[in-house]
Amino acid sequence: MNAVGAVAPRPAVPRSGEFFAPLPLVALALMVVNDVWLKPAFHSALTGKLSDVAVCFVLPLFISELFGLLFGMAPRARLLAGALITAAVYTAQEIVPPFTRLALAILEAIGPRIGISRRFQLTSDWTDLFCLLLIPFAIAYGTRRLRRSLDPRS
Repeated sequence: MNAVGAVAPRPAVPRSGEFFAPLPLVALALMVVNDVWLKPAFHSALTGKLSDVAVCFVLPLFISELFGLLFGMAPRARLLAGALITAAVYTAQEIVPPFTRLALAILEAIGPRIGISRRFQLTSDWTDLFCLLLIPFAIAYGTRRLRRSLDPRS
């Protein structure tokens, strides 16, 4: 309460900004270009890892942005949720065959509805788990972006 007896408004919590930013959007574009053109044309170890690197950076920020917009979650909580969900789903997709099959079934059902007619593939490779190291960088990037959105000088 303030001096007049009214309830003071809470400070504004940024509801977005971590995903719709230059670096995550470039990473998303890289993933699309890699999956649509580079993998079919070159199919190498590099093209195999590019999308994994991009998804481990982009997905925590996307989930965080979504939780902020849909539920108004506080930045720290939603960034942590994005990191945990990404780590769990990505790890399960890499090392749990029933989960991999489920993910492929979901992609096969959704793909044609969004204009993707080719078959989806998920290759299990334990070395892909090193891409999980990108998640802390995504969280640091998201934290920095959200702090800047609260700074009135920016």
